[in-house]
Amino acid sequence: MRAAALVLLAAALSGPGAGARSCPALSLGCKCSAERAKAGGGPGAPRRRVVCSGGGLPAPPEPRLLPDGTVTLLLSNNKITVLENGSFFGLRALEKLDLKNNLISTVQPGAFLGLPELKRLDLSNNRIGCLSASVFQGLPNLLRLNMSGNIFSSLPPGVFDELPSLKVVDFATEYLTCDCNLRWVLPWARDRSAQISERTACAFPRQLRGVALRGARDGQLRCAGAPELHTHHLIPSLRQVVFQGDRLPFQCTATYLDNSTQIRWFHNREPVEEDERTGVIVEESLIHDCTFITSELILSNIHVSANGEWECAVSTSQGNVSKKVEIVVLETSASYCPAERVTNNRGDFRWPRTLAGITAYQPCLQHPFAAGPAGAGAAGEKQAWRRCDRAGRWEDGDYSHCLYTNDITRVLYTFVLMPINASNALTLAHQLRVYTAEAANFSDMVDVLYVAQMIEKFIGYVDQIKQLTDVIVEMASNIMLVDDHILWMSQKEEKACTSIVRSLERIAAHTLGSNSQHMAVNSRNIAFEAYVVKPESYVGLSCVAFQRRDGAAPGRPPLAERGAEPVPDQQLRLRCTTGRPNVSLTSFHIKNSIALASIQLPPSLFASPVSVTPGTDCKLQLLVFRNGKLFCSTGNSSRLADDGKRRSVATPVIYAGTYGCGVGNLSEPVAVSLRHPGEGADPVAAYWNFEVLGGMGGWSAEGCQLAAREPNVTSLHCRHLSNVAVLMELSGFPSEARGAVEVLHPAMYTCTAVLLLCLFTTIITYIVHHGTILIPRKGWHMLLNLCFHIAMTAAVFAGGITLTGYRIVCQAVGIILHYSSLSTLLWMAVKARVLYKEVTWKAPRQPDGDTSQAAPRPMLRFYLIAGGIPLIICGITAAVNIHNYHDNNPYCWLVWRPSLGAFYVPVAFILLVTWIYFLCTGLSLQCRPLRRKDIPEPLEPPPRLGGTGDLLTDSGSISVTLNSGPPCPEGDGVYSLRVQFWALVTTHALYVALWTFGAMAVSQRWYLNIVFSCLYGVTAVALGLFIFVHHCLRRRDVLSSWFSCCPSYRNALPMQAYVHPGLGPEDGSQVFIGCDPEAARSGASSSSSPSSAGSAGGRCKLTNLQVAQSQADARPATCLEPDAADGKPTRHTSNLHGRRSHRGRTKPGRDGKHHRLKMLRGPSEHPSSESGSLHNSHSESYPSGRTSPASGGRAGPRGPQDGEAAASPSEGSDGGRRAPDFAEGRRRSASRDSLRPGGAAEREAKRRSYPLNVGSHNGGLKGSKYDINLASADGVAGMKTGLWKSETTV
Repeated sequence: MRAAALVLLAAALSGPGAGARSCPALSLGCKCSAERAKAGGGPGAPRRRVVCSGGGLPAPPEPRLLPDGTVTLLLSNNKITVLENGSFFGLRALEKLDLKNNLISTVQPGAFLGLPELKRLDLSNNRIGCLSASVFQGLPNLLRLNMSGNIFSSLPPGVFDELPSLKVVDFATEYLTCDCNLRWVLPWARDRSAQISERTACAFPRQLRGVALRGARDGQLRCAGAPELHTHHLIPSLRQVVFQGDRLPFQCTATYLDNSTQIRWFHNREPVEEDERTGVIVEESLIHDCTFITSELILSNIHVSANGEWECAVSTSQGNVSKKVEIVVLETSASYCPAERVTNNRGDFRWPRTLAGITAYQPCLQHPFAAGPAGAGAAGEKQAWRRCDRAGRWEDGDYSHCLYTNDITRVLYTFVLMPINASNALTLAHQLRVYTAEAANFSDMVDVLYVAQMIEKFIGYVDQIKQLTDVIVEMASNIMLVDDHILWMSQKEEKACTSIVRSLERIAAHTLGSNSQHMAVNSRNIAFEAYVVKPESYVGLSCVAFQRRDGAAPGRPPLAERGAEPVPDQQLRLRCTTGRPNVSLTSFHIKNSIALASIQLPPSLFASPVSVTPGTDCKLQLLVFRNGKLFCSTGNSSRLADDGKRRSVATPVIYAGTYGCGVGNLSEPVAVSLRHPGEGADPVAAYWNFEVLGGMGGWSAEGCQLAAREPNVTSLHCRHLSNVAVLMELSGFPSEARGAVEVLHPAMYTCTAVLLLCLFTTIITYIVHHGTILIPRKGWHMLLNLCFHIAMTAAVFAGGITLTGYRIVCQAVGIILHYSSLSTLLWMAVKARVLYKEVTWKAPRQPDGDTSQAAPRPMLRFYLIAGGIPLIICGITAAVNIHNYHDNNPYCWLVWRPSLGAFYVPVAFILLVTWIYFLCTGLSLQCRPLRRKDIPEPLEPPPRLGGTGDLLTDSGSISVTLNSGPPCPEGDGVYSLRVQFWALVTTHALYVALWTFGAMAVSQRWYLNIVFSCLYGVTAVALGLFIFVHHCLRRRDVLSSWFSCCPSYRNALPMQAYVHPGLGPEDGSQVFIGCDPEAARSGASSSSSPSSAGSAGGRCKLTNLQVAQSQADARPATCLEPDAADGKPTRHTSNLHGRRSHRGRTKPGRDGKHHRLKMLRGPSEHPSSESGSLHNSHSESYPSGRTSPASGGRAGPRGPQDGEAAASPSEGSDGGRRAPDFAEGRRRSASRDSLRPGGAAEREAKRRSYPLNVGSHNGGLKGSKYDINLASADGVAGMKTGLWKSETTV
């Protein structure tokens, strides 16, 4: 006795806590506890009980994770599917194993090895279909075995041979077939003295249904006649009317008895063989868990010959069973309803093509191998039907006979069908509350409808059962967790939300009375308070709704202010006091609490004209809803307080109402204060009016007005009692459940990247090679700004338009998009204006002797227009209300009303101005060829340089003095005005389309979102490629700049003419021919002294010839003008023929472009020779050759094609010749060297001793071996001497 007492004491001391502490399986969600030792048992190892039920385990825990001495292991209600060999090996002390209510379908041989002490095994309510004797190996001491609720229909002989100690067995199933295959069980039970449970009853055949197996006689267990299968389904089971060419699948499922069970198909009693050519496909039969066999037949292309009966025959060793279905194949084009798929909360229904006037039937969704009335056949099956009317249109189907697919919906539907009375109302309410606790997972509006119906039913019993009030309020509070859209649909369908709110408002009328003067209920989202008051003694009432603060870190706003869902213990509470105390939400005095709403009912509440019987008790009720989710506006509320749902409920909703005494128009308003998470826009005080919008209800502002606003608190006054709230534009509020950042369609990101690559390649090219690209200063600035702002718009749009969850970032994205969109359009407008000015420009007539040029206008005016105006608009918009740039639903952009004046009106005006410029420019270009320009007559015959010396030095360089012409507008050196115009129009159209498609892509949903996203992507790629191709790939000067970076390519270039950009024509700039531009720059910078000039490195050397023209050219220098023949731009003659003269981009008034120089003519007896002409680069060597009609038979100005340089009139009439290439130039240089006199060495020494001979301003170069006699008879007549004006040294 003393030893037994010590054992019991040790077990008590170990206790549950000690067992839990030593439980390795705690990580799996298991619980361990000590189990009392058996009576009479001696001391030994501690006995453990491990409970792992309901944890969702997919497999049994490993034995090593279980404590030593485990005698009871409970694994019920998990998701175990397979018991593998040795799953419990090592638990030698285990005595009880519970595996019921799992998904076990496979038990491998030896699964229970290593359990010598196991006495009770429960495998009930699983999906076991295959059993053998080897399954139960290793269980010599098993006494009780429960296998009921599985899917097997029979047991093989000898299955219990490995269980010598078995005394009680239960294997009742809904498919148990008591035939000759089970005849062995009765003798086995008698021989072993084993007891078959009384619950093990026969399900088949029909004559033995419900008979306990142990009470059956051996003669009743026989196999006679055709087998009675517990499962035999043919889908479809009804006659099918199909059209020729349709596809029709068949599926046949039957009971699998033994290996002899097979399924065969017959058509009109003829066996069906697989023939893919005719569209007949027979799938191989599948066996499920040794219980079911399934075969499929597919008619993929039905022919007329498919008419007749199609039969599924199940053959077994006991006989054959078959099911048939008839097929009618139609050849005519009769009216019919097309095939359609309908998915709803009752299942997924595929309605076949059906003849007009025929009603089609579809079986309801059957859960796999679910229990059902055996042998019910087609007549007993639950079916949905749908009629095809005479016009060939489907009518609404009837699915009411089908069960709901969702488990929660099926349970709630069961509650609705239950009768409710005073005896079971409270019990049903508690059960229903358990299901509504998971209301956040409701996925069907029917769930809300059923809960609303049940609440209405329970309200009728609250006067008898006071406890129902708590349950009803908690259920309504749980419904507020449902998704907004589901609540909205339930309200629109049957006014479910209105029903719930109305039911809550009637609670006080039913519950309060003489025995109950006060009632209060607190819940997660709703607080309820009700009083019985006497009007004559009423002095006012003030109530505050509050909740406990969460454990937020210091400096962070409370949970209620952040808009997050409260934790379960943070329930809403109401605290009421009589009189009119000073109530402030910001200075609430209860510790660790935050006030969410308050209401002050004035003392004059009952002092209204409505007559009140003296001594009558009034019932005053107060309700506070955490948010406005139960107040769903479903109709057109554009004239109500929410302004067409633009405003939403931003605060809690508070309600006050009376019963038993009327309250008319209040002489003093009801004061309400409400807290909201942040500062919203455009607040409005409103109350919920149940009568508007056809009884659907809506927010109305009548009788309510705002009184005061504090940070996060808004006060209002109302002249009536109702549900009151504050509505705001919620763009500035944090979402209650901030999810992951929404992403755009992948095509938008990919195509935006392509656009940015093209734009930045263009920008970098024009910045790095700005000195060698033939583009005017204004064009350079406008192109770079246009590309930069397009890139900014696209990058910010793709990267930040959906960052609505980050308030500051979203506001920054909105501001940048606003600015860049306006600035891009303005740069296009500026470019359109500049292009229009160039098209309509006329060359001014210069007075005699006046060659001065007008001062250049600064580029600052363009930056002030295209950059300053958007900056002002965005600044004013942000200064008025920064929240205008934050709209959480669904993108970061201006809210609708401010965007009208801040964006859409300015954009409309900019587009109007731009299109006007486009129209005028297009008309000018169209009409320009009809007008012939008046070309001034030459004042004097063209001069000709005299002299017989060679103008080239040994290095191939030449120095010529150039004369600048009258000023002309800057123009592109490659593209004509017509090409520039159409390029700008295309860019403008693509950008407008890009912006439009992007806006539609983020504002639309479903398939429209995909369509506009793809359109945005196509437009982005087209815009980027167009800008890159037009401004880079099609420009020879850009290609030349790219290729010049390669040394091997640069060495192969022909001689170039280079003008140092630091000097203007009026300063006498030097042109270097046949040198590298970098070397030219260094040479020009060092040309101030003779010594520095001689040391210029590289292949570039200054020439020692400086020539000046003595008089103006035959016609003044003019700019690009349309050719009379084809409208192509023509560069008129100038003293320097080649690249046009223009100002530098870096400093006003400086010429920063290269000039193209032709080799000057030789002796006068060869007037048309081109042997000495040189082009400035390989990219400028284009064919030339059209003579102008105005030239009078002489070579006149010709219009360069796109990408061509204008030919010089001095080239003569044979302008079709092409400039010599580099090899030809070298041959000519060699020929010049061979013609030099014999004293070449002496002349070379003299030339090297004077590397730079500075020419006089009044004559030729002195001391040079290439002196030019300006008065020579071989030269032209009349070359002026004296001081030359506007000379350029080359």
